[in-house]
Amino acid sequence: MARSNRVLDTYLGISSKTPEEAVLRLLVEMGAQFVGAEEGSLLVFDEKRKDLVFAMTIGSAASEKILVGQRVPLGKGIAGLAAQTREVQIGAPTFGTRQAKRQGAKSEPPKSVLAAPMLINDRLVGVLTAVSFQKGKFFNSNDALLYARVAAVAGVVVEQSRRLATLEAAGKDILRPRAISEEERCEQQLVDAVAQLARNKPQAKARIARLLTDIAGLVAD
Repeated sequence: MARSNRVLDTYLGISSKTPEEAVLRLLVEMGAQFVGAEEGSLLVFDEKRKDLVFAMTIGSAASEKILVGQRVPLGKGIAGLAAQTREVQIGAPTFGTRQAKRQGAKSEPPKSVLAAPMLINDRLVGVLTAVSFQKGKFFNSNDALLYARVAAVAGVVVEQSRRLATLEAAGKDILRPRAISEEERCEQQLVDAVAQLARNKPQAKARIARLLTDIAGLVAD
């Protein structure tokens, strides 16, 4: 669990024992349960290395211990393909990861994998997966649709967490979470600039707001 928390904090800016972490874990659990999967995982996108990192796994504490921190290249396996295409993918596992040994009839490797990309607008932040070890188990289009919706909600959770953290940090003038992309870095710079104007000229907040509104209108035109 500790390594899982570190991965989430490093790549998504979500700390352990926060509502956001709890909601993400709940989404993974619910998604796996709804599609009849024995395990479900959340992988985060490492923009610098351009690959995915396992951040949490539900269904097996042993699997989570082994999987967290493992990396999956973009385009490799079902999860990597979902990240590359930005679309839900279903199929047999084609990329090997170290798996925990499972007891009895579940000692065989995964038979079917379902993966849905987590997006903020069109920016990839991670992938949600569901895994079945049952012979003859195949995920279908209804499972894919449901997982796409669960992944979309997870993306909203990450987006709102980062926006709140950025606004709070700008107000307190403290270190903020690392930006996901160049676009987000620009957004943070804009927030900084506005916050600095408001701090330096508190009596001019109304005028600053009008100026920004005017600028937004000009840019839109």
